Amino acid sequence: MSYGTHTVARNGTEERLGLWPALQKARPAEGAVRKPVVGSWQMLPGASLSRMTAQMGYDFVLVDCEHGNLADADMHASVGAVSAAGSSPIVRIPAPENWMVKRALDAGAHGLLCPMMGTAEEARRFVSYCKFPVPKAKLAKDPSLISGIRGVGSPFAPQVFGQSLPDYIASSNRNTFVGVQIETVEGVENCEEIAKVDGIDLLFVGPNDLASSMGYPATEHASIPEVQEAIARVLAACKAAGKFAGMFCTSAEQVQARFEQGFDIMNLGADVVAIGAWNAAELGKLSKIM
Repeated sequence: MSYGTHTVARNGTEERLGLWPALQKARPAEGAVRKPVVGSWQMLPGASLSRMTAQMGYDFVLVDCEHGNLADADMHASVGAVSAAGSSPIVRIPAPENWMVKRALDAGAHGLLCPMMGTAEEARRFVSYCKFPVPKAKLAKDPSLISGIRGVGSPFAPQVFGQSLPDYIASSNRNTFVGVQIETVEGVENCEEIAKVDGIDLLFVGPNDLASSMGYPATEHASIPEVQEAIARVLAACKAAGKFAGMFCTSAEQVQARFEQGFDIMNLGADVVAIGAWNAAELGKLSKIM
């Protein structure tokens, strides 16, 4: 079935919006073919760029507020543009700070990616920022529900999901996709416990920072066995805990390889990667006449 510009996934009898319908490709029904969930990374500002990227067929567009050149207003504009174009806007916040979580989710982000997650305690605190408090009557009926401390007030997020404010508040806890990045030695050492945290949906490996944290050149991670062993450990932790595993990729070949390894969610480069690669390739063809 459809819901606005997004299909709807069902979890038991409950509908799940946002990125969840696309995630069914990575966890298909018995007999169906497993497929990767693939997105693009946006580091440059502009709702037009967001809209163009979202319309290319990506499952999600990650709006990068950690390393990208996007201010708060840019993030708001991009989130709305991506969603309106039929893809899922995911925001990478700079740090696991409550106010950063609030700004991204209040803009209508379907999910968050938090960098540099090091411990299970940090992960539990991050989850609490992403979830509204569950009414005590509802919590009494189902103590397994995750109750957080997220504040209520945004008029923008319900519009992105095509919901009323009461419906958004009631469904946001189950619809919001919560991901953390494992990209430090501390994170790898604690990845099994982080993966077990209720409310964490994804462990996403940042290979450059991981290699750097381990004492190696960041961009040489692919050729360093110790780094690859650490990546495999994170993947195994996700599988054991029933969580999604993600990996940063910059080419179709990398996406294919990591998918075959067992990863579920990958990005295919970024806007800056595409601009750089295209210009380098085309200018190279003119090298003899320039």
